[in-house]
Amino acid sequence: MKTQIFKIVTTVLLAFGSFTGSASAKADNSFLVLSTLALHFENFDERNAFTPGVGWEYSPSSKIGWHGGTLSDSFGFQSYYAGINYATRPLFASRVRFLIGASVVHKQFKKNGNPETKLLPFPAMEIKISKYAVLNFSGSPAVDFGNQRNNAVLFFQYKLQLR
Repeated sequence: MKTQIFKIVTTVLLAFGSFTGSASAKADNSFLVLSTLALHFENFDERNAFTPGVGWEYSPSSKIGWHGGTLSDSFGFQSYYAGINYATRPLFASRVRFLIGASVVHKQFKKNGNPETKLLPFPAMEIKISKYAVLNFSGSPAVDFGNQRNNAVLFFQYKLQLR
């Protein structure tokens, strides 16, 4: 059931973004996202650091954007994510932007556990390294409330503007 909900949410977000964002999107707002590395702050030795994946992000400055994609999570499960984001205008000689957002993530959260679908916050910072390339640092903070327990993680992504 959760997988079906996730697929529906992902499809709606991607369709909404392509229909509403594409016509008015500037080329510098859309990125091919290559997921590369995940550093966990606890139990690092039990997880894969290399987390290959691919996605798409539309993140206009000072506006609401969206993102979606798939990657191999830190336990080797093929994960999916989709969500919304807000990006600041470029700062520090137009090289740095900050993003905040929320993602619906379907992945394996616990070692030898079943995959789950959760809504997670994601703060991010991106640094422009060339005219078409951006290095993105994002993650999820440690969450510990009720019976929920998430490990803090820092993700590294390479984002490429395709023209």
